[in-house]
Amino acid sequence: MDNNKGFITINFSTMDNLNLSHKEFIVLKYIDSMCTTGVQNYCFASNKTMCSTLNITQRTLYRILNRLEEKRLITRKTRSIGNDGKERRIFSNHSQVPK
Repeated sequence: MDNNKGFITINFSTMDNLNLSHKEFIVLKYIDSMCTTGVQNYCFASNKTMCSTLNITQRTLYRILNRLEEKRLITRKTRSIGNDGKERRIFSNHSQVPK
């Protein structure tokens, strides 16, 4: 059993103001935390890592990322890195999502 699980604080007013479901809000907070506490100013986590950490399916993550981008809460940038595939960066459009 993995005991290295984190936690977040959910401000329901903020979640309602952004018109997000609880899963969308959790993914957004995860992305925001990677952008503000990591070495880079973007989230570089793979879909596999995010799904495993947040306990959601790849399909659910795909839908959530699309909705967050439609709402302009995140920006995704993908570039080819030759035979090694693609590199994706997810930028939060908030310096920090309000708590």
